[in-house]
Amino acid sequence: MQLPQKTMDMTGAESQPEHKAGAQCGTSKPDVLLPPGMEPSVFPQPGGMPGMPFGSHFSRPNIDAPLPSMPGSDNMLEPAADFGAAAPLGSGPDAGAGRLPDLDALMADLGQNAGDMQPMGLDAAAAKKKEPGNLELFLRQLLRGGEHEQRPDKSLKQSLHETVDRILGKGGQQGAGGMANALQQGTPGLFAAMDAPLRGLTPDDILFANEVDAALARRPKFGVRALSISVAAFFLCLIIWAAVASVDEVTHAEGSVVGSQRTQTIQNLEGGILRAVLVHEGQIVDKGAVLAQLDNEMAESAYRDAVNKAMENSLAIIRLEAEIKGDKPVFPENFDMWAEKVIGRRVEAGMLGRIHQIIQDQENAWHSRREQLNAEIDVLQSQYVQRLHDVEELTARKVQLDRSLELSIEQKNTAYALVQRNNFSKLEYLGMQQKVVELQGQIDSLAATIPKAKAAADESKQRIASRRAEQIAAVTDEINKRRQELNSLRENLSAGRDRVTRTELRAPVRSTVKQIYISTVGGVVKPGEPIMDLVPLDDTLVVEAKVKPQDVAFLRPGQNVMVKVSAYDFSIYGGIEGKLESISADTIEDKRGEHFYLVKIRTQKNAIVYHNESLPIMPGMVVTADIMIGKKTVLDYLLKPILKAKQNALRER
Repeated sequence: MQLPQKTMDMTGAESQPEHKAGAQCGTSKPDVLLPPGMEPSVFPQPGGMPGMPFGSHFSRPNIDAPLPSMPGSDNMLEPAADFGAAAPLGSGPDAGAGRLPDLDALMADLGQNAGDMQPMGLDAAAAKKKEPGNLELFLRQLLRGGEHEQRPDKSLKQSLHETVDRILGKGGQQGAGGMANALQQGTPGLFAAMDAPLRGLTPDDILFANEVDAALARRPKFGVRALSISVAAFFLCLIIWAAVASVDEVTHAEGSVVGSQRTQTIQNLEGGILRAVLVHEGQIVDKGAVLAQLDNEMAESAYRDAVNKAMENSLAIIRLEAEIKGDKPVFPENFDMWAEKVIGRRVEAGMLGRIHQIIQDQENAWHSRREQLNAEIDVLQSQYVQRLHDVEELTARKVQLDRSLELSIEQKNTAYALVQRNNFSKLEYLGMQQKVVELQGQIDSLAATIPKAKAAADESKQRIASRRAEQIAAVTDEINKRRQELNSLRENLSAGRDRVTRTELRAPVRSTVKQIYISTVGGVVKPGEPIMDLVPLDDTLVVEAKVKPQDVAFLRPGQNVMVKVSAYDFSIYGGIEGKLESISADTIEDKRGEHFYLVKIRTQKNAIVYHNESLPIMPGMVVTADIMIGKKTVLDYLLKPILKAKQNALRER
């Protein structure tokens, strides 16, 4: 539909093409411009008040004037929470249906007061014409009329109420319907009431609306709305992900690969005669592999003698302990456990015969010593028995002499009475008296001999006990001596076994034979003389890296490290995982005068594996070590510059 370039006003006058909406309203702020190609038409205003341009948006009244508060609102100018709460304009069938209400129904409500509208310049007849925009124009003129009647000493709301009361008459608010209700609710309610019909404009109605109303009437397309929601949801998810997702926080250190162990020199402490060299230069040997052999006859012989003496002393102690107890010795049956306890190693096949021989010798010694001791005890026992027999004989003879003495004394007394009567020979009497004296002497002699015989018997018995005590003491002393010797042998056995073991030169670590110094079989090797050098082939590598002093605060031994070797592209071949082992106690100054902390990192592997192929890493290769010191969210990284700027900003003087 082509809009006319010029329109005619109510009097037939031609309007100017560049007339702006609201230019003659008497307000300080201009209204919104009319759409391109549309010129405003102005209704005549009696009393010198210009009319409103057709299709223009109304100018809002001056809101700087103080307004009285209403219940439930802090200010009358605050817009209502819901514009739809205002009563629809008019009471016609089209009210509230999204289109302009019926003009006849609205004017029927206002017709009785049409005469009151004429002094205000309100053209009710024009409003009754069923043309698009007439009702809007009529209402705009009504608002302008109310604003024109505003007094300086009255607020806007009071002025509008007086104007409506004069136009509609007292109690006319009920008949005016939505218009009166809008005025009762204040200016925001009036605006809502006037804008409410425009929200449901048809495409034809939009052509006669201003730019703002037309834009509000048009609803955005679903695609635009979906795109806006999608973009908002994307950024919301992005923020949530940034707040949750974490990344590693690392400290970078530059360094190089160094050998974890220096060159190993193979030597022999005692020296000897070189028997064989079992490797050649450049050969890779495993840990514990035999490299060369020295003549070990002397060391083996000394060790073997020490082992035999240790076993002999141990078995002799068992035999001697049995001698003290008077029992038969019980030798061990489990030689392995006994040998580990005595010599610190299990019994070898060549040692079994020697052990049985030692046991047999100890059993023979036990029998021999037992027989000898028993023989000595038997002699002493016989002597003791003989002494007891002598004591018994002397005691019996004394008893017999005592009886004979009693009889002799009785005969002598009887003879003495006869001699007094001269009835018995005095010579015979003297003989009897002599016999009594002799018997008394024998008895006295026996009385002195019997104690000596008893003492001799007791002495014989004591000699038996003494012999046993001497035997126990001698055995105990021998046990102590053998135990001391056994302890000494045990200490020497360890050294002797080491000497025998050292005659076989073994690789301490997996390594490569670098150089052989002595290769002549049968040559003399001096004590401590180098025989060959080995270069270790470790399963791990040691990296020495430099860390700046400002980056060392959060480093701790045991932290995970990713070692990137410059010779192998990390994006293709990857790196080697490792652990931070140590941090230097103080900074180190290099040749350029820069200070740094030296850290040592041990890798878990000694090569990079790429497609099942091992890529070797040699000492001296330059590496970059990423030391994992913690984790941060992506949001922390994004906010770090902002927070840093916030802390340091606005501090300058």
